[in-house]
Amino acid sequence: MRTVIDIDKELMEAAQQTLGTPTMRETVHAALRAVVDRDAERVCAIRAFEFWRTEGSPDLLDPEIMKPAWQRQD
Repeated sequence: MRTVIDIDKELMEAAQQTLGTPTMRETVHAALRAVVDRDAERVCAIRAFEFWRTEGSPDLLDPEIMKPAWQRQD
């Protein structure tokens, strides 16, 4: 898809340096991929947490069972 947008030159240069991409096109694609990947990781983490909270280990929600795990071991 072709489009014309105004992009802050310093921001683009910083993104290119951070991402190690030589062209604007590659930089924009890499940045978009990074955003999508980060969101996918967030969704995965939420699903994993929900699984462990509801099905994986009910003991984690029991304060009496977890109390020794949170006590300092010197």
